[in-house]
Amino acid sequence: MDVDPLASMRCWAIDITLGGRTFEIPAVPAVDWWPVLASMKPSGVLDLLMSTDTELDAMLLDGRVTGAELTEAAIEAIEEATGRSVHASFVLAIVGNDHWQVLGGQVAQAGFRWDVQPIGAALDLIYALIMEGLPDKAARDKFLGILEDESLTRPSKKRTPSERVVAEFEAMAGPRPKPAPVPGRSTAEPSGSALPRSRPRPRQPRQDVPSGAPRPRP
Repeated sequence: MDVDPLASMRCWAIDITLGGRTFEIPAVPAVDWWPVLASMKPSGVLDLLMSTDTELDAMLLDGRVTGAELTEAAIEAIEEATGRSVHASFVLAIVGNDHWQVLGGQVAQAGFRWDVQPIGAALDLIYALIMEGLPDKAARDKFLGILEDESLTRPSKKRTPSERVVAEFEAMAGPRPKPAPVPGRSTAEPSGSALPRSRPRPRQPRQDVPSGAPRPRP
């Protein structure tokens, strides 16, 4: 998997050209790029464009810019920002998002600043944590194969691309770990039967005695 180190060193502004006009994506940090990658929708790049008018919308409506051209430009912007192929970027984001209950704490322990550091550095860290957590070389080689297999992020009639990536990863690395039980909370399931009743104590028959006479003790 080819990686451009410059994408991990600082946040860069990116220019994209559509319909003969240049639009700028500002130098935003990882926290702004992450939703685009996790959603696997290149069109999410439009939310990052530095534009104060609606000219791009008009260009799309009147046909000066086609949907295919917009998608191609967005993919190029993602690859420039992340420093790797759009497929590898999507896979790392999907696996990281799906296993965040494990990776999130490790990312925090590493001191990564999502609001400051670039998205390329975030993907570098997630890649390193995943590789470190895999049990052996065979599993690591299989994960590298997932990063190279671009068919996994193509649309499928049976499953969405994200479901295909997660299924392939979990078939190789095992299912996600279950969250630890909350201390003090019982994990026993109710049986569905009512609580057992205590056997009633037998009562001695009441004897009729004259009024005012002492009653015999039971």
